[in-house]
Amino acid sequence: MMMSTLPSSSATWRAPQAVPTRGGFSLSRLRYNGTLPLVRCQPVNDTETSPSADSNAVGMPYIWIAAAAAAGTLETGYLTLMKLQGSSPVCPISGCEAVLSSSYSEIHGVPLAALGMAAYGFVAICSVLAARRAASERSAQHFHTAMLAGSTLLAGISAVLVYLLQTEFSGDTCVWCYGSATLSFTLLVLTILGLPPRQLAQAAGPGVGTLVTGLAVLYLGLANTQSSRADGLELAYESPPVTEESSKEAVSLSHRLHDAGAKMYGAFWCSHCFDQKQTFGKQAMADFPYVECFPEGWKQGVKVIEACDAAGVRAFPTWVINGNLVEGEQTFEALQEELSKPPQAQSQ
Repeated sequence: MMMSTLPSSSATWRAPQAVPTRGGFSLSRLRYNGTLPLVRCQPVNDTETSPSADSNAVGMPYIWIAAAAAAGTLETGYLTLMKLQGSSPVCPISGCEAVLSSSYSEIHGVPLAALGMAAYGFVAICSVLAARRAASERSAQHFHTAMLAGSTLLAGISAVLVYLLQTEFSGDTCVWCYGSATLSFTLLVLTILGLPPRQLAQAAGPGVGTLVTGLAVLYLGLANTQSSRADGLELAYESPPVTEESSKEAVSLSHRLHDAGAKMYGAFWCSHCFDQKQTFGKQAMADFPYVECFPEGWKQGVKVIEACDAAGVRAFPTWVINGNLVEGEQTFEALQEELSKPPQAQSQ
C-alpha cells in the first residue's frame, strides 16, 4: 500500500485566471506555490502477492544432490551384486571382505547394501522430480520433504554402521563403508542448506520420524541376527563333500599351490569356502592346500586354531600365497598371478 500526506497549510494556491484568446476566454493552469511532501511507500508483503514464494527452494543444488545419490546407488548396487554372487568386492586395502561378509552386512537375509541402494535411488528420483517442478514454477515441497527424510535416514544408518566398524572390527578398514557414509552425509548437508527455513522446519518432523523408524528396524534386525548365531548355538564339525568334477587346469593349479606352500584358510560353515573348493573340483582336493580354522566345531567363544590366528585370518576364505594375504574367493587367474609374485619375507 502507498501512504501519502496532504500539503501543509503554509503552502498557497492561486485561483484560476481567465486568459483572453482569439476564440474567447480560457482558464490558466492551476499553479501551486510550496514544497510537495515526500511520499512514503510501504513495502508489499510477498506472501500476499505470491502465496507460493517459499514453496520452492531457489538455492537447492538439485544437480549435486542427484549426482551424489546416483553415486551412492551405483556403489551399493555393486556391493549388492557381489553379495548375491558370493564374490568379494574389489578393495584397495584389506578389511573390506571381513566387514562385508559379516553378520552385520544383512538383515533377515536381505543385504544392507540393497536397502541402501533403494534409499539412494529414492533420493535421486525425488531430486530430479523436484528440479523439474521447480523449473516450471510449481510447488516441490513434498519432494523436498522426501529428500530430507531419505538423506536423514541414510546419514543416521551410516553413523551407526561406522560406529560398529570402529568397535566390532578394530583394525579393519572398509573403504566402501566410509565412502557410503561420506556420500550420505553429503546428501544431508546439501539438502539442509538448500531448504528455506520455513520449509526446513516443516520437513524436520517427517525426517526425524523416518530416522527413528529406520534405526528401530536396524536394531531389531541386527539383534535377531546376532542372537541367532549366539545363545545356545553350537555347530558340530561337518565338511560338506565336493561334488564338482575337476578340470586339468584345476588339478595342475592345486598341485602348484601345494608345492609353493600356499594355504587357503577357511571354515566348514563358510559358503564361500565351499564354493572355492567346488571351483577346483573333487579330484583337485588331493593336493588342495586347505586349512580348517574350526576343526572341532563352532560355538560362541571358540576361537580359530593357532595356525589361522598366526596367519592373521579375519575373513573366510583367506589365501596366503608367497607370504601375501588375499581375502575372499579367487579365480584361477588371480591365484596364478599371486604365484608369479616374488615371495615376501614373512606372511602378513
